[in-house]
Amino acid sequence: MCESVAMRTHSRRLWPLFLADAVLAAVGVLVLDGVASGVVLLVALLAVIGTAIYGVAGEKVNDGAAGIGGGTSF
Repeated sequence: MCESVAMRTHSRRLWPLFLADAVLAAVGVLVLDGVASGVVLLVALLAVIGTAIYGVAGEKVNDGAAGIGGGTSF
C-alpha cells in the first residue's frame, strides 16, 4: 500500500550555518552604515542561498515534477 521512502538521504546540521548568516545580517543592519552595510548584507544574502543549496545538495528527488510545467500528468 504505502511505501516507506526515506526523505532525507544526507543528514546535515545546518543550523550553525544559518545562525552565522543571521549574525552577519544583524551586523549589517544594526552595526554598519552606508556602503559597508550594503556589501555585508549582500554577502549575507549569498550566504543564505549557499547554505540552502548546500542543504539539498546530493538529495535524490522523487517528486515526479518534470520542469517548470509541474508534474507528469500530460
